[in-house]
Amino acid sequence: MDSLAESTQSDVESFVAEWLSDHRIPSAAVAVVDPDGTLYAEGFGAQNLERNEPATPDTLFGIGSSTKSLTAVAIMQLAEDDALSIQDPVSEYIPHLDDAPGDPVTIRELLTHTSGMPSDGMAGPLITRPLGLGHVEVPLSSDDDFRRHVQGAADRRVTDRETFFYYNGGYTMLGKIVEAVTGDSYAEYVTEHVLDPLGMARSTFDREDFEDDDDAMTPYVKQDESSTPTDFPFDDLIHAPGGMVSSVREMGDYTRMLMNGGSLDGETLLPEAAVEEMSTPEGAFGTYLDGSEVGYGYGLMTESFLGDRMVGHGGSISVSNFWFGYLEDAEVGVAIGCTTSPEAHPMTVGPALLSLVQGADPVETVPYFELTAALDAVTGSYETYRDIGSATVERDGGTLTFTQESGVGGVELHLTPETLEDDLLVCSTVMAAGMRQPVRFELDGDDVTCFFERSRFVKA
Repeated sequence: MDSLAESTQSDVESFVAEWLSDHRIPSAAVAVVDPDGTLYAEGFGAQNLERNEPATPDTLFGIGSSTKSLTAVAIMQLAEDDALSIQDPVSEYIPHLDDAPGDPVTIRELLTHTSGMPSDGMAGPLITRPLGLGHVEVPLSSDDDFRRHVQGAADRRVTDRETFFYYNGGYTMLGKIVEAVTGDSYAEYVTEHVLDPLGMARSTFDREDFEDDDDAMTPYVKQDESSTPTDFPFDDLIHAPGGMVSSVREMGDYTRMLMNGGSLDGETLLPEAAVEEMSTPEGAFGTYLDGSEVGYGYGLMTESFLGDRMVGHGGSISVSNFWFGYLEDAEVGVAIGCTTSPEAHPMTVGPALLSLVQGADPVETVPYFELTAALDAVTGSYETYRDIGSATVERDGGTLTFTQESGVGGVELHLTPETLEDDLLVCSTVMAAGMRQPVRFELDGDDVTCFFERSRFVKA
C-alpha cells in the first residue's frame, strides 16, 4: 500500500494527540513504513514552545539507546569483512576488561548484555550533567577516565550464573573496538558506512550540526510540572550506546533496511543472515505479567506481538525518547520520537500504533495500556458492608497503594500486580508478619469488588 487508510490515519493521529496532551509532551513525530517506502509521516506539537514552532517528520530527536542497533550493524559489518570476530575477546582490542574475573569477555557478550558485567552507571552522569542533576562530578571526561571507570568496576562481574545486565558501558567499548579496528572515530565510521548509504544525511552525533539545524527539537526537562528548556547531552562517550540524533523519516528508512534484510534501495549494508543473527534473542530483557519475554539479540529486542514477531529498540536520553520497530510477517514498521520523558514511553506507544495500523485495540494488545487501564479502573474509594470499614486504592506507576481504615485501626500496603486476565487483577503484598497476602480485584463493567484478607470491599 502507498499510504494509510483514512480511518487508520485518524486513529493514529487521535491516539498520538491524546498521548501528548495526557503526558504534557511538547512535541513528537511518527513515521509508518513498509518495505517499499513511507506510508505516513507527521509531526505533533511544538518542537520549540516559546516560538510555537511545529514539529515535523524531519525534526531531529535524540534516539537514545536506539543507537545501539547502529553500533551492532557496524560491528557486524566489520565481522563480515573479517576485520574481527564477534567471538573475539574484548581484550584483543582494548584493555578495559583485562582484569575482569572469569573467562575473557567477548564482543558477542557486550552486544547481548550477557557478559555478567552489571551497570557501572556511566551514562547517567553524562546525560544529567547538562541538566545540573545527579552525580555530575564523577570523573568521566576523557577516554582514560572511562577506561579507569570500567576497570574499577570490573571485579563486580558476575560469573557464577547466566545473567542479563543492560550495560551501556559495554556499547561504549564496542564503539572503541570499531575505532581500534578501523582507525576512524566511531561517529565517522557509522556516518560513512551506515548513515550515508541509507541517505540519512541529517542524522548526526555532532553538537554543531544539531544546533545549526533549523528543524531540531528543543530539549526539555520536566521541572515543577513545567517543560524547562535545557542543553542536549552530547558526549563522545555515549555516542555508541545512545548518542545519535535523527528524524522519524530517516529512522523509518533505517527500519526499512532491517525489514528488507539489510538492504535499501540498492544499497546493501549487511547480508540477510546477519540481520537474522542480530534479531535472534540471546538474553531476556524483561518478562510481562503473562510470562512472555522480551528477548535481546545484537542491539535489537524481539517479542511476540499480534501473532507476529516484533523487532526493534527504544531509547531514553532524559530530554528525548525514541523507538523504532517492525512486524516481520505483516511487513509494517513505526518510528516515533518525543521530547521529555513521559511515563508512556515511545517503546509502548510505538507498538500501540502498530496495533492501530493492524486494526487492533492497544488496550487489548500492549501490556502497558492493558495494565494502566486495569489500575485506573480499580483506583478509588471502597466500602465494606454497612460502611463498617473503608479503603482507598491509589495508583503509583505500575503498582497500587492500598489503605484500609476500620474502627480498630488502619493499614497501608503496596500492591504489586501478579496476574491480569480479562476482568480479574490479582496483586500481592507482604504483611508485617512476613506472610504473602493476595489482594484480588474483580471488574464487572463499572462495578469493582476488592477481596482482602477476610473482607469484601465494593468500590463506591
